[in-house]
Amino acid sequence: MLNQDIGQLVQDADPIRVILKSLKGILPESLEEALHPVVYIESHRISVLKAQKCLSDWLHQEQMIKQRDDLRNLVETTRGKIASLAQSKEDMEQSKRDLEVKWECLIKELEQVNQEIADVDNKLSQLPTALQQLEAEKQEQGRQTYQLHKGIKIVPGSTKADTKEIQDADDIRLRAISVIQNAFGSL
Repeated sequence: MLNQDIGQLVQDADPIRVILKSLKGILPESLEEALHPVVYIESHRISVLKAQKCLSDWLHQEQMIKQRDDLRNLVETTRGKIASLAQSKEDMEQSKRDLEVKWECLIKELEQVNQEIADVDNKLSQLPTALQQLEAEKQEQGRQTYQLHKGIKIVPGSTKADTKEIQDADDIRLRAISVIQNAFGSL
């Protein structure tokens, strides 16, 4: 029974009390003294369960923070793509102007220049759709980041204190197991 999870043991030590009560007077006094704290291990129930809950909350918080940070990075990447596309648009518009000047000056190359202008126009026509789609993605990523940020809460205490509380209760259980094993090993 002492080998069960500490979270379950601190909630119901009745079976241990029954066994120890039935062995009262049979076990050596030193063994009874060593096992006595286990009978009242339920007094650690609230602190152990609270510590286990806090440890679970800490893990959940770390996962949410990682998700939030990943989404922030994704927003920054998307922002960079938008800036790059905006610069590309300006570059392409300048290229079109240069080609139009060349077209006026180089009548002999009219067909070639007209084709280059058509290519640039095609690329320019695709930019608003791409920018609109990236802007929508950025808005959604920002919304998700905000939602995750709102869900982050402060967890009271510390993982060190919670781990110590659980370890203290577990040490009592392990000491009882050791005493029982030593007592039965010497019989």
